[in-house]
Amino acid sequence: MAKTRIIVLKLKKLLRIAIPAALVLVLFLLIILLFSSPDDSENSVEPVTPTVATYRPGVYTSVISLSDSMLNLEVVVDSDHINSVRLVNLDEATAAMYPLIEPAAADLSEKLSAGTPLDEITLSESSKYTQTLLLNGIRATLEKATPVESTQ
Repeated sequence: MAKTRIIVLKLKKLLRIAIPAALVLVLFLLIILLFSSPDDSENSVEPVTPTVATYRPGVYTSVISLSDSMLNLEVVVDSDHINSVRLVNLDEATAAMYPLIEPAAADLSEKLSAGTPLDEITLSESSKYTQTLLLNGIRATLEKATPVESTQ
């Protein structure tokens, strides 16, 4: 049979080892915290820069030519944001000939209203060419909304 061994540790010996070990550990953690760099993103103050208007606020329109049909495209903008894009006066015959034009315009309007930049819009595979046509029309419309730099 195995003999049972009982280990007796004296409290004085345990305290002589545990207290210095705990102090060394606390000192080590304090040194790490003192010499580590603070997180700059939480404490930094961003300088306030005046924002330059990207667009002149208003409603701007342009005409897109689809073979023998003409589409009126309306873009509503604030000074730095596109609020909506929609097709105005779209007749039933054109909507029937080009069934993807209305959903493509709604999808682009949703993405642009959400704040996606015009150059970063991803086109869906189902209506890539229709959305490209509309994006070109939107770009042409936004050229009208771009403020003119005054030279003084």
